[in-house]
Amino acid sequence: MNKPLPIKLLFLLFFISSFYTNAQITLTHNSCEVVRTDIHSCTTQVLFWSRTFTLQDFGIGIDDEFIINSGQVAVVNTSWRPTARFRIYAIDNGFPATFSESNLIGESQEVFLPWNVSTTPEIVTLDFNTPIIVPAGTERILVEVEKGVDFDSSAVAFIAGSLQDNDFSWQRRCIAGGATPVNGFVTATDMGRPNANFYINATGFINSVTAPFTLNYTNSCSQTLKEFYLNNTNNIASVVWTFGDPASGVNNTSTLILPTHDFSASGQYSISANIIQNDGSTYVINETISVAKPPVAYPVNDISSCENNQGSGISSHFDTSNIESEVVNGQTGVIVSYYNQNGNNLPSPLPNPFTNTQANSQEITVRVSNSSDLCCYSETTFNVLTDPLPELDPVNDLFACDNDGDGYALFDLSNLPIDLVNGQPNVTIELFDSNNNSIPLNSLTSFENLTIDEDFIDVVLTNSNTSCASETRIELHIYDNPEVAQLPTLYACDDNADGISEYFNTSNIESQVLNGQTGMQVTYFLEIGTPLPSPLPNPFTNNIPNNQNIIVRVTNVNTTCYKETTLELQTITQPNISQPDNLYACNQGDGYAEFDTALLEEQIIGSQTGLTIHYYDANNIELSSPLPTLFQNTEPYQQTIYVKIEDASNTLCFSETSFDLIVNNLPEADLEATYFICNLEPSMVLSVDSNYSSYEWEFEDGTIVSSSYTAEIINEGNYVLTVTNLENNIICENAFSFNLIRSVLPEIQSVTMGN
Repeated sequence: MNKPLPIKLLFLLFFISSFYTNAQITLTHNSCEVVRTDIHSCTTQVLFWSRTFTLQDFGIGIDDEFIINSGQVAVVNTSWRPTARFRIYAIDNGFPATFSESNLIGESQEVFLPWNVSTTPEIVTLDFNTPIIVPAGTERILVEVEKGVDFDSSAVAFIAGSLQDNDFSWQRRCIAGGATPVNGFVTATDMGRPNANFYINATGFINSVTAPFTLNYTNSCSQTLKEFYLNNTNNIASVVWTFGDPASGVNNTSTLILPTHDFSASGQYSISANIIQNDGSTYVINETISVAKPPVAYPVNDISSCENNQGSGISSHFDTSNIESEVVNGQTGVIVSYYNQNGNNLPSPLPNPFTNTQANSQEITVRVSNSSDLCCYSETTFNVLTDPLPELDPVNDLFACDNDGDGYALFDLSNLPIDLVNGQPNVTIELFDSNNNSIPLNSLTSFENLTIDEDFIDVVLTNSNTSCASETRIELHIYDNPEVAQLPTLYACDDNADGISEYFNTSNIESQVLNGQTGMQVTYFLEIGTPLPSPLPNPFTNNIPNNQNIIVRVTNVNTTCYKETTLELQTITQPNISQPDNLYACNQGDGYAEFDTALLEEQIIGSQTGLTIHYYDANNIELSSPLPTLFQNTEPYQQTIYVKIEDASNTLCFSETSFDLIVNNLPEADLEATYFICNLEPSMVLSVDSNYSSYEWEFEDGTIVSSSYTAEIINEGNYVLTVTNLENNIICENAFSFNLIRSVLPEIQSVTMGN
């Protein structure tokens, strides 16, 4: 059996779980950036990475317990199924020579590390199932990460580090390069990697073992707003806080038990909490804290540029010359760095001109850091926005029919502005003939080619907001008209009786209308002339109820001559279907029964005609239709039957539902086959479950002994108990036989007296 947790540990767990997470303290020697260390690792072997921490450096006093509830380690280049476990050891100033595994304070559970981390380090946070309590009086600890090996796995993992550091790193076992370990440990310098800076942290909470209350507060450079917390708040009647910040005016004090305070400037502040306990006694906490305000990352305006090629979303013309001056805005003593949308470093300053690597819109994060503390920073973002070129797909050559054979024809260009702009907002179009003269828009319906049999016009689309322009050339040719085949009516199912269907199958329209012709283009229009996509979306949705005509145009791509026909769309109303009632029957053995389906079809379709009903089981196996009047389930106790009804004249239109076959269990009675009773006893009382609908205890002569769930059994002989139960509106019956035997007391025949 698992032993119960000690009362003290239960209290600490409650304290931790009720404490706001921003009040955590993280033991760390690392800077903000995580990098590869190239420290040696080994396959299929256990090794240990570790860091030392002096608790007082992190505000943890000699009378404080430090309750560690999570650890962080950064890894890189992991293979299949390495594991990690955190261990906390007490150490002294003689470490590593004085290190002993007997000084283990506690360890976490073992978890798998990510097995697919490649060249970019990943920080892994392990939340401890059971917090590790570093006892008061502990001055230094070692935070060790055991890199373990799962069964039959390579389990390679490399430790990652950071760019700057103020302590040493150690690794024991799996030593490379001939280094001589001290007590199993090798310093980063001994290993030939003096800037290893292992990224190993531990996070937890302070709990004073001598004071009735402990003060915690958020301590982040990212803001001057601090949150203050006291433990053991149930014993606090009132508290007066003084924040040592006169410049904050009336906000310099607070009577809230868990207050916040936004300090007026960076610096050192003396905090006091004057606590009145429930018993009337006073307790005062004094604390000096540091408040650091990061530099300001002033907003940066988004920058935009036209894309290089239509649809690429990439531009190599972004002007970044003003970015740094915007974000710094005159501040000094700061360092500006840039990161792409994946968090990877970009050059600083940014190249000018700059080329985006993420199409259309790329977010760039600008970090402004204190040059003396790179972890104290502010960030802002701006976007490099690629202005798209107007959409101008390659246009097929235009063709006209030469009716008189002179090599000249009138081309109707009036659709070009609509077709080429294609609804794009703020786009203007210009057309130029082969002599580079602008073609007036009012003459587009009758443009005559300038050269016999062929010509061209140039098209320029310009976005009036961005000045981005796309160009293309349209060749003009003269040929005959194509042939057009007649199209059959398309039918589709209307599933809500609104005359609209989204199920028109247009997949064969183009092949039908072309009828084997090649070199042709098929386009589609509403009757009012509005162009539709080509090919038509499949499935297609009509926008005129019940019946709609689509104009289908076949255009010879070598001539632009075209001929049109009509495609008729007609909707069919979907059958109405009703959800049938579930069917119930009494168990005839092992969860199987016969169900009455006589009224099923009427429930499903009512008086509708011209419909076909299909039934399916859970394996999509079709059952007989109609179902047998007495249908036996094929799945015990409960089975779902799926129903599909179709319009017999057009199976495209169908509706579906389902119902359940549910087998009611028979009543049960816990009776023995035979009961014995002494003749001296007048009767025996038997009872069964009282939750059934009716009971009938019948003696062998037909006498009804009882109609209750209990019966007084008197006469010797055979009995039958019949139990019924009403469930799901049906009555299920079960009978149980037993007999009663009366035994006769032995008689004393004689008594023989001794001499």
